[in-house]
Amino acid sequence: MHFAKIIGNNYKTLILNTLQTVIRIHTLEDITELPKEAVVSVGMFDGVHLGHRKVLLSLCSFAKELCAKPLAITFDRHPRLVLSNGNGDFHLLNTNPERYRIMEQCGIGDVLEIHFTPEVAALSACQFAEEYLVEKLAIKGLLLGYDNMFGNKAHNDFDRIHTLADTSGFAIRTEDSILCDSIEISSTQIRKALARGDISLANRMLGYSYSLEGNVVEGRKVGRTLDFPTANILLDDSLKMLPAEGVYCVTVCIDGQPFKAMCNVGAQPTFNSDNSTLEVHIFDFHNDIYGKTIALSFLERLRDIRRFDTPQALVNQLVDDKEACLNYFDTHETAVV
Repeated sequence: MHFAKIIGNNYKTLILNTLQTVIRIHTLEDITELPKEAVVSVGMFDGVHLGHRKVLLSLCSFAKELCAKPLAITFDRHPRLVLSNGNGDFHLLNTNPERYRIMEQCGIGDVLEIHFTPEVAALSACQFAEEYLVEKLAIKGLLLGYDNMFGNKAHNDFDRIHTLADTSGFAIRTEDSILCDSIEISSTQIRKALARGDISLANRMLGYSYSLEGNVVEGRKVGRTLDFPTANILLDDSLKMLPAEGVYCVTVCIDGQPFKAMCNVGAQPTFNSDNSTLEVHIFDFHNDIYGKTIALSFLERLRDIRRFDTPQALVNQLVDDKEACLNYFDTHETAVV
């Protein structure tokens, strides 16, 4: 997923190369460029999962009913990253460009990106709505997700939003949740699934294969000695979440072309290396890709990482892993497009 960024007069424009479509990312400094009396939804939209997309598609329908334009309001940084002062091991499902790409596919042409600060975090729900939604934007409607709450939880007045809507003259609507395996879909549930390596569930909740991007860098080159050369990947964004350690069936996109592959996330205990790495073996591929940015899409978790008694025992397992991947691709025709 590669983006070209163009700086417009008062707003940033992201052009999605693959679809040749445009989404406008506004800031508060560009408020005069925003659609007037829009219908809005507020959220981080991390993952832009099936629940988010239901909200965004409903936002477009709601706006059409009110003869207005849809506007998604989000933040440049996840609130948890700001409120924790960058500490902890919280990770994101999407980078900002990834979020905006998927939001555009839902029909969203305008996004207001608010710089999230401790001052913004201190606002209660009604204070946020009055300052941003009413005074700055004069919105025509507000669409809420089933678990969509904004504002400072310590000063929670979210139950007054409907009263504020009545007095300020904007319509309000709430979207229902979506279930997957009897679980309400949420970014939190997807993180939990990834953390335990349940790629299948995570992908079903997302509605697409979990993916990440990174640069191919020099590694220990152990794979070459086993006839299983690997590309070592350095993530573009260190905040991007990795799935649980293990061996995965993946697709790799290089210069816009997809390839079948398998991926190791974690250490190399057979070679006494405890350093966690992300490396991918691309099937029937021999090109030099050092320095290139490649994208990985996770399809299926094959097994845990474990120590083998000999390098040959590891090779035997890698042969089995590759066969398992090829069987997966044979039974999932749309895995590589």
